[in-house]
Amino acid sequence: MDIIRLLPDAVANQIAAGEVVQRPASVVKELIENAIDSGATKIQLIVKDAGRTLIQVIDNGKGMSFNDARLCFERHATSKLKTADDLFHLTTKGFRGEAMASIAAIAHVELKTKTAAESTGTLVQIEGAEIKAHEVIACADGTSVAVKNLFFNVPARRNFLKSDNIEMTHIEEEFNRVALIHHDIAFTLYHNGKTLLNLESSNFKQRILSIFGTHFKDKLFPVEQVTDFMKISGYIAKPENAKKKKSEQYLFINHRFVRHNLLNYAIETAYSELIPQGYRPAFFIEIEVDPSTIDINVSPTKVEVKLQDEKLMFGFLNSAVKKSIGTMSLTPLLDFDMDPSMKVPPRPANHEIVPPTVPHDPNYNPFDSVPVTHHSGQSYSHSDNSSWKERVSSNSWEDFLKGLNTETVEQPKAEQLDAALDEPAADRQEGTVIPEDLEFFTTGNRHIFFKMNEQAMVVDIVNARERILYDRYLAALRDTPIFVQQSLFPLTITLTPALADMAESMKADFLKLGYDLEKIDSTHFAVNGTPNDNTEEGDVQDTIEKVLEAYKTNQFLYKADTQRNIAISFAKQNRNRYKPMSDPLEIRTFLQQLFDCDCPSTSPSQKSILHIISDEELNRRFD
Repeated sequence: MDIIRLLPDAVANQIAAGEVVQRPASVVKELIENAIDSGATKIQLIVKDAGRTLIQVIDNGKGMSFNDARLCFERHATSKLKTADDLFHLTTKGFRGEAMASIAAIAHVELKTKTAAESTGTLVQIEGAEIKAHEVIACADGTSVAVKNLFFNVPARRNFLKSDNIEMTHIEEEFNRVALIHHDIAFTLYHNGKTLLNLESSNFKQRILSIFGTHFKDKLFPVEQVTDFMKISGYIAKPENAKKKKSEQYLFINHRFVRHNLLNYAIETAYSELIPQGYRPAFFIEIEVDPSTIDINVSPTKVEVKLQDEKLMFGFLNSAVKKSIGTMSLTPLLDFDMDPSMKVPPRPANHEIVPPTVPHDPNYNPFDSVPVTHHSGQSYSHSDNSSWKERVSSNSWEDFLKGLNTETVEQPKAEQLDAALDEPAADRQEGTVIPEDLEFFTTGNRHIFFKMNEQAMVVDIVNARERILYDRYLAALRDTPIFVQQSLFPLTITLTPALADMAESMKADFLKLGYDLEKIDSTHFAVNGTPNDNTEEGDVQDTIEKVLEAYKTNQFLYKADTQRNIAISFAKQNRNRYKPMSDPLEIRTFLQQLFDCDCPSTSPSQKSILHIISDEELNRRFD
């Protein structure tokens, strides 16, 4: 009995969709790449509900004919390949012919397209791989693909989608990857009716600044290397801009974003002696090689690639990055690629800065009835103010106080103060008190060794600081907000659209922690104030950005308690930002703050803070 049979096309397409379409961001990638292959110079991405409800890509490319519009939804239908040898000479994004068929199998798809040579366009509507309409319509030149109700017939896959914030972050990342390297194309990103990014055609550096903010302007250094084998171009960031996450690492090969561990390692090793261990440098680098020397047909997502000569590319890339790092200490060169609108015009050489002055009369006396002459020549008198003359006397303040309602407040007696100080201990919170004569020493600004209660102890400063900050921030969020020190000249920070939306929703919590944020536009915020007792080192831009990223990462752990999530995100961000302690009083205060915490032995990250060194442990060390 035969048991092997061919799968129906609908089932086969859904299986293929499981490889190609992993989440809404996968659809965004495929549709934008198709728009680029069509020769478009302007591409719009419209998203609703992080892609669950709608993903639409509109381009002004060459469009498709009536028959091609229908055929593009068939599996392995492509205009990019004719023979197997074409796989090794690819210069386009898509070539398999699986994307559109896979998307149509798990969503409601509406395609409108028209070529410039034709007077009418074409409409194709598909629901779950079933053709609902294929007809002639009137539409603009180019192509519009709307993908609605993603995974409507695969509920199990839809249930595995994350929150809107996480899914939108993935969409933004795919959008950035394509928009960065194709800086000659204008891109626009909309989410739920709001414009998140509007990118005009520009050069590579301007596109980086448009996406990641102008604070990158002074942190980027060019990388250039041309050989017979390959061409390397792009930008690397200063070592101080390194982060623990690979959030700003973009490597492109032949205008395609790729992941390659060896090439990433070539860049990171060039920074090995300049950044702390565990941190990752930021870079935006493009490599151009002969298409026949790489294989991009490795995975359905076409992100992984194989190289014909990895060692040679490693050496060239590592050398190019080291050369660029060597120029960082030199005087900055003239930047001819910089957009003049992003620069502040210099002050004219003959311009004299005159400090503002407030006119005042040093002889003015509000209690004097004699007319006073103002410096401008105008004279005025206070003699007409009869109410003041009745209550105020220039010679005696007693007359001034006669008309006021006053009360005599009885001062507490000495015995009452003594009784208050001698109240029962049960009514006051007990805690460990650090003695003033405590002897201690520090090692490497990381550990404090001391003896207390006949026990030798060691405290990890970083973990202890995280605990102190966490308790402080949590208290500020719940009942005792931190005072805001208003800035005379507010700072401006730049965030990604997803982080900007998150920051807008968390403005009230940020204010309780001492940060007064005011939204300027979709990606820019004004910082009108910072904590008045802010002792952390580092710039506000970096602090806010990393706190938001940490908050987003911790959302899975702290779903029900956003205040704990915010507090631990701030604490983990600022635990390493402190000035080394040298004053004995400062160290004793630090230890007292630690022992006043609810849990002084463990940090919020579940790391040990305090270790008691017993005699048995010391004996084991020496025995």
